Amino acid sequence: MSENQVPGQEPEFTHNLKPSDFSQQVPPVTPYGQFGQMSLPNSTPVLVLGILAILSCCCYGVPGLILGIIGLVLGNKDLTLYKSNPDAYTESSYKNSKAGRICSIIALILSVLYVLFIVAIVMFFGFAALQDPQHMKEVLEGMRNQ
Repeated sequence: MSENQVPGQEPEFTHNLKPSDFSQQVPPVTPYGQFGQMSLPNSTPVLVLGILAILSCCCYGVPGLILGIIGLVLGNKDLTLYKSNPDAYTESSYKNSKAGRICSIIALILSVLYVLFIVAIVMFFGFAALQDPQHMKEVLEGMRNQ
């Protein structure tokens, strides 16, 4: 309480405050997010690569394999970074990286299955059956009639 203040009365606000009076009340803003934490360097690219890998695994499996492998490698790097010092990185970036790794693993599995399916068709029916649908129908009808 100040000398001129009456008990029970609100203190008067002075209008002669300096900018230095506020510097101790506001915490400094860091470029790395809350509490000085930064996001993992590849968290967003890993998530994008994982999603793109799932979407592209039906294009004969090759783009899905490539994107899935790249996403998995980058996701594993982020995982080792996070495990070495979890307090330095945000939890949301860790979750993004983890989700991207899971999408990459799913895309790898789907792409490998699709590649194996294409290889099996080529082995059973030949490469000509893939290029000529009429020949494929004839081969299937020949198998049915036997």
